[in-house]
Amino acid sequence: MNTLNYFKKMAALAAFVSVFGITMSTAQETTPNKAVKKTEKAVKDNTVKAKETAKKEKVSAIKTVKASEKVKENAASTKQVAEKESKVAKSDAVKATKAAGKAKDEAIKAKEVNKQSVKNESALSKAESEKAIKSTEKAKSNVTASTNKVKKSTATPTKATAGKLSSEKYNGHDVYIGPEGGKYYINSNGNKTYIPRN
Repeated sequence: MNTLNYFKKMAALAAFVSVFGITMSTAQETTPNKAVKKTEKAVKDNTVKAKETAKKEKVSAIKTVKASEKVKENAASTKQVAEKESKVAKSDAVKATKAAGKAKDEAIKAKEVNKQSVKNESALSKAESEKAIKSTEKAKSNVTASTNKVKKSTATPTKATAGKLSSEKYNGHDVYIGPEGGKYYINSNGNKTYIPRN
């Protein structure tokens, strides 16, 4: 309310200065009645202006007070919201700490389980590896036996059935020349297959 009093005093001072200035200017006039009327009119105009100014300043002061009260209310409301959010954040922090502890415990358990699982898998893998080695050795033995069998079946024909080996090839087979000049090759069954003459 000190602001309102200040504005009232300023309005009164403005009116006084206006009246004093008009009075000084009209004092130079020759007719006193004319000067008095002029002064009265100026005082009246200045008073109306001063009242309007005071009214505007009063309205402005009231608005300022209301705005100040609204700011206080907003500040109080903001404080309440901040306190509420602070409590929620504190609660969330406690929950997060508990969750982190639980996650740590679960990670330790998982690590132990994983360790045991790796041991079990390692033992199983070792057994499977040994089994695979044995299987490979058996297969190798079978392949060797099969190879020997194939070698026997595709061996070079005996002297009784063999002719002279030529440098030619027929369908990937070595070509032999028989005693009468015929050409042949040994098929997959170990038999002679004659090549037709052209």
